[in-house]
Amino acid sequence: MFDGVGRRRDQNSGQLLNIGEHSLNGNERDCLFRNNGDGTFTDVGYVNQADRVEDGRGVSIFDYDQDGQLDVALRNYKQPAQLLHNAGGSGHWLELKLIGTRSNRDAVGARITLTTGGQRQTREVQAGSAYLSASSLVQHFGLGATTHIDSIHIRWPSGHETTLTDLGADRQLMLREGEATAVPVTTWRDPDRDTASRASGNGTTK
Repeated sequence: MFDGVGRRRDQNSGQLLNIGEHSLNGNERDCLFRNNGDGTFTDVGYVNQADRVEDGRGVSIFDYDQDGQLDVALRNYKQPAQLLHNAGGSGHWLELKLIGTRSNRDAVGARITLTTGGQRQTREVQAGSAYLSASSLVQHFGLGATTHIDSIHIRWPSGHETTLTDLGADRQLMLREGEATAVPVTTWRDPDRDTASRASGNGTTK
C-alpha cells in the first residue's frame, strides 16, 4: 500500500493516517468505462461528471425516466444517495423485460442474444449486480447508429427458447415466456394489465 492511506507499506515502515469515520474508499474517484467496441474500454468518468469522490457503497443501473438512456444511482456511506441522470445522445437502443411462466417470475437466469448487422450482444437476467445492490431487471441494448434488429433469441431458465425477428429500435418491449410476440409498452407493467396493444415483429417459440 502507499503511504498515507491508513496502512503500513511493510511491517516496519510506512505512515498511518487517522481516517476517523471515513473508509479508505472516501477519496477514490469513481470510474465510468465506455466500451470501445474492440475489446478495450476507456474511462470517461471525468468527461461525464461521473467521477464522484463520495464514499460509495452501492451502485444500481436503470433507466429511471424510461427515455432509453441508462442512469446510475449511487448509495454512499453516511452521505446522501445520488442519481446521475444520463442526458442521452444520438444512439439507438432497445429495452426488453422478460416475464417467466415455466421459469421463475422475474426470469432470472434467462440469456438474451441480440443480433443486428452481423454483430451480437448478450445479456443475462441477474438478481444482484454489486455489493448491497441490484440493477433493473429490464435488459438494455445499445444499438449505436443501427435502427433495425435482425433477431433476439431468449433461452429461458426452464430450457424454453423464443426467437423474435425483424424488430425496430428505440422501443420498450415485454415478453412473456411461451408467447411468440413481444408487447410494446410505455410503462413496465404486466402485459395482462397494460393497455398497450399487442403488436410486434414476427416471432417463433419452442
